[in-house]
Amino acid sequence: MMSSAFLVVVALMVIVAIALVIYPLLRRQPAANKGEPAAPKAAPLAFALAVAVGLGAIGLYAKLNTFPWDNPTSAEAVPAGHGEIGTAGAMNEVTASLEARLARDPNDREGWRMLGRTYLVGGNAAKAAESYEKANALAPQKDIDLQLDLAEALVLTDDPAVQPRARAIIDDALAADADNQKALWYQGVIAVRAGDNETAKKNWTRLLAGNPPPEIRDVITAQLKELGVEVAAGAGAAGPAMAAAGGGMGAGPMSGGGGGAATGRTIRISVKVDPSLAGNVKPGALLFVAAREPGIPGPPIAATRITTDDLPAVVVLSDADTMIAGRDLSSVNDVEIVARVAYGGTAVTVSGDLIGRAVQKKGGSENLDVVINQVQP
Repeated sequence: MMSSAFLVVVALMVIVAIALVIYPLLRRQPAANKGEPAAPKAAPLAFALAVAVGLGAIGLYAKLNTFPWDNPTSAEAVPAGHGEIGTAGAMNEVTASLEARLARDPNDREGWRMLGRTYLVGGNAAKAAESYEKANALAPQKDIDLQLDLAEALVLTDDPAVQPRARAIIDDALAADADNQKALWYQGVIAVRAGDNETAKKNWTRLLAGNPPPEIRDVITAQLKELGVEVAAGAGAAGPAMAAAGGGMGAGPMSGGGGGAATGRTIRISVKVDPSLAGNVKPGALLFVAAREPGIPGPPIAATRITTDDLPAVVVLSDADTMIAGRDLSSVNDVEIVARVAYGGTAVTVSGDLIGRAVQKKGGSENLDVVINQVQP
């Protein structure tokens, strides 16, 4: 009961944070110069911030909390405010803890980055930018991901004076990697604010081609629709990339994740359906394959999707498929792989979905078999 109530409190806190931060973006912006027309409402930017705050809150909580999710009753003996982030001042406690850590060690680059994320989740983009500035200053060499964290915070401020710097960082990131998803998104946001809808259409269409997670795909699709672009159902979804080696009886397709060539820790997942459930498999249904840290709630570390028509299949997930910056497969020990036939067609599990699970130990074989052998009640 306590863990359920706690999750409700956390959800409400995130919703309030999102509402407080995006409200100013939905007001009509004043003209930058006298005599010019007022700028349009920053609806795409509001969407961007909602995504950043929501995913940032989940990622930050997953990284910092010590609540024993595998045995919630053991937390009942822990006084409120000790060992869990569950009180009304949760975000303030996290911020104060990080600030104290940085007061002791102002050269803690990762600490400044985490503080920046905390401020961003709390709706203070200006302070987030200051923290990311300090983190970047401590980087031994240019860190594109950290630079983009700074650019994100700059974009999410309401200060026209810092937008040229954000644009320069994003342009630089795209010059180094034309498929950088974060840079493509925020370059599109900046373009919409400047009235350059064509650049936004081009960028966000390219993002869809990179097969983003379903939650992010829905946001991108909605924004493209606002710009008059209709996205065909299933466009950009992951599909078979090449036939499995050997081509023997029952060999299925090979599917990569959404992040391009595999890098770092890599897991080759053989997905099959238990014969006892073969009659429950409907043709053409979406099948999500996700990697997460066992017992940690929130979005998966990496994910991709195929369809039941592709089964049996081999799916490859690696550090290249990370969904949250700074959190990849190499950053955790055990990785739980969940394969789910999603009859609801979304990332939310519904009754009747077919599920299979397996755990890969860090340092173990990169080959993992997942057998779909359960029906969601």
